[in-house]
Amino acid sequence: MKKIFLLFIILSTISAFAQFAVIKDNDGFVNIRTEASIGNNISDQLKNGFVVYCFEPAKNWINIDYSKNNKDLSGYLYKDRVKYLSDFEKIPLVKETKTKVVFQKADITISIESKNFQSNTAKLSYFKDSKSIVEKINGKHFWGTDGEIPKTTFKSITITIGSQTIELPKNAFEDLFEPNLFRTQINYDKNSNALYISSSNSDGAGSYELAWVIEKGQYKERKVAYGF
Repeated sequence: MKKIFLLFIILSTISAFAQFAVIKDNDGFVNIRTEASIGNNISDQLKNGFVVYCFEPAKNWINIDYSKNNKDLSGYLYKDRVKYLSDFEKIPLVKETKTKVVFQKADITISIESKNFQSNTAKLSYFKDSKSIVEKINGKHFWGTDGEIPKTTFKSITITIGSQTIELPKNAFEDLFEPNLFRTQINYDKNSNALYISSSNSDGAGSYELAWVIEKGQYKERKVAYGF
């Protein structure tokens, strides 16, 4: 029990510093470097609006994780080249139950629901050398546990903006488990008309950070990071 509590404290401390952000640079893009210094070390370029996961800044540099072209990558960028999602306008929580949270401000409403995971109707694949550890669920690698059968999953994510209703597709959350609805945050960037739904989820050992991006009234993408 003490080890589990210690792990929770460590992960909570890390999450207090690390979070998702978007690239915001006057040039419209930023150089990603292999080291926290200026030199012949540019590994990539990311355009404004690209979502990255930032760790705690070290002096003038931030270490980031990001996904691009189906590859998980990392690097460094100058600390003033990003804007954290939490710095955008916050959409407040107005209703909370064990299985549902609702956020609302002006004409924007976001409803997120969870449900029990039905293991008897899911296809569970186990590692060949360890039949007790789940490798895939319904043919996909998954987030939320460290090989254990999940207890809960997302049921639906619904966004209403004015008269428009947006339902996130099933593939936006079907491999994401153990949602912590009370750790959800909604932020809105008026200039880009972008809505960001972010949260920290897991049963403890399978901790992951999540961000869904809805841009100009359309579901654009999701970003998932380990967060440590």
